[in-house]
Amino acid sequence: MPCKILNISTYDHGGAGSVAYEYNQLLQQLGHQSVLLVQECKRKGAVFAIKKSLYHKLKRKLAGLFTKRNSFLYDYHFYNKFEMITPVSARRILKQCPFKPDIILLYWVTDFINARVIHKLCKLTGAKIYWLMMDNAPLTGGCHYPWDCTGYQSTCENCPAIIKVSQKKLAKQVLLFKNKYLPAHMTIVAFSETDYQRALSSALARHRRVARIIGFIDENKFYPADKRQAKEYWGISPDKKVLFFGAANLADKRKGMALLTEAINSLAEDLLVMIAGSFEKNLIQKETKVLGFLHEEKLVKAYQAADLFLCPSLEDSGPMMINQALMCGTPVVAFDTGVARDLVITGETGYRARLFDIKDFAKGLKVVLGLDQQSSNNMSKKCRQRALDLCGRDTFVNHLEKLLAN
Repeated sequence: MPCKILNISTYDHGGAGSVAYEYNQLLQQLGHQSVLLVQECKRKGAVFAIKKSLYHKLKRKLAGLFTKRNSFLYDYHFYNKFEMITPVSARRILKQCPFKPDIILLYWVTDFINARVIHKLCKLTGAKIYWLMMDNAPLTGGCHYPWDCTGYQSTCENCPAIIKVSQKKLAKQVLLFKNKYLPAHMTIVAFSETDYQRALSSALARHRRVARIIGFIDENKFYPADKRQAKEYWGISPDKKVLFFGAANLADKRKGMALLTEAINSLAEDLLVMIAGSFEKNLIQKETKVLGFLHEEKLVKAYQAADLFLCPSLEDSGPMMINQALMCGTPVVAFDTGVARDLVITGETGYRARLFDIKDFAKGLKVVLGLDQQSSNNMSKKCRQRALDLCGRDTFVNHLEKLLAN
């Protein structure tokens, strides 16, 4: 039965914003009346934006001053410093929505709406609320990545992300605030086994429903192709072994870039390293090809050309690039965290290395690169099949419809 669905995200672009945009489109294709409401809009197609008010701009300025005076450790991504300040009202949100929603899907909503607004939206509409975990922000007192901290399982007291002792109470206050206002019947939706287990153990989800679903990848957009032709497209010799990864901020410990470069530099094999995004080429002692930012069509061609996709993330809810690579039939070497735990099977779809173990990660590179042609072809087929089985359109739609119906 068609539903009226309101999707809410801070952005309609970037990683989490793109997920919100694509899911909104999918829901429309399934016959639902679905719109996406964002704070910052760059796309079209049933997307509505709420412009920042003067109050919100003032709040942002004050936030900057506050951040300068109070230090936070970058690795935890403690973005929810002002969770208890409401930048936009529930009534203003509903005024933008062309219908009264039956279902509200929340994505990455930091600095857009807070727990009090979610409570009010639920009260005004009676809608079922689902918060999709783009990261761990739905579970914590402010950080988006808790690492090995388990404070979210109780009170977030003595938060390691906050340096000033006098300010450490902030995380506890935020968690209490969220627990007070988040609807009791709200469902928290995890996209990986790692996040699912964290959600189950969290104080916020202790008396709320937790569900798990693997992120959707359109198999008609991401698909395998002739590898030799794909390499020629990029001006690479068809016989050259190609590693591919998406570059991230080297200062961001959780993305594991420093470990990745060390693992690649330890290899004796003659190969080419293809990089999406920006990257300092001299950090890798191999032939490199920096592709810059890639739109979807060229991103697919990069996956198709690669013999192996590398994901060195150490603390992640995804990343979706693992799902995408496997859908293109490209094996993945990744650390044992995030969605790699669900999709990467050593010897079948790549190699899942022990977390933080550079030598094991490098071993995975050697193992997959050392496969003969027949074994490599078989692994590629298994990659595609696992992606279809766990995150293909039919599988995702089936799980999503059941989730929304309950």
